[in-house]
Amino acid sequence: MQIANNFDEFIEKVSEAERKALNMPAGQEMTQKLLEMKLAANPNMTPEEWQQTKSEFMTFLFAMFVKETPEAMREMGKHVYNELRKHEA
Repeated sequence: MQIANNFDEFIEKVSEAERKALNMPAGQEMTQKLLEMKLAANPNMTPEEWQQTKSEFMTFLFAMFVKETPEAMREMGKHVYNELRKHEA
């Protein structure tokens, strides 16, 4: 099963799935625990630092999904290859 037709669509669809998962109760609990850990390490964390942490967490989830899902890894590789070829011309 193919997720997307091109690289940008692949990124968007996987990211949207992450956002939906994180808005579910288990995802919200995980995000809350992340916030608590970060606040324990840095009680003066700014909103910008929290935003950066959430962005890094989303990147981590994306990488883990692709790493642990061979079909997604192959598809992403195909899309990256196609993007590189497109920019060579």
